[in-house]
Amino acid sequence: MFSKDENKKDYVKIYVKSIIRGILVSAALLLISTIVFYFTKLNGNYMQITAYIISIIGICYSSIYGSYKIGKKGYLHGAFIGFIYMFLLSIIALLAEKGEAKSSSMLIMYVASIIIGMLSGMIGTVLCDKN
Repeated sequence: MFSKDENKKDYVKIYVKSIIRGILVSAALLLISTIVFYFTKLNGNYMQITAYIISIIGICYSSIYGSYKIGKKGYLHGAFIGFIYMFLLSIIALLAEKGEAKSSSMLIMYVASIIIGMLSGMIGTVLCDKN
């Protein structure tokens, strides 16, 4: 029915679409949290934790959406989407911080994003099977 080239192109489209959706969700949540922090005068120390939680939500959303659309091997596609998502976030962070990065924290975030992506990908596949 489909050739392998068409199938790979579909995967790339789904990956790009899911990562863009995850980044948009993260950007919206960051904007909301920034407004809340500004108007409530909360301590700025909580912003880093909030940013981590928002990036986890973005990875979860991206992986669930991508695995739901693909419909099989959710753990693999979710891990790949999580890795790409974190790679893009780390590039943005390096550009924003002018090249300064902590390699230990980046490594932990990469491992966490792959694990979170795998788990979320499994959820996406289960949701796809129920429909």
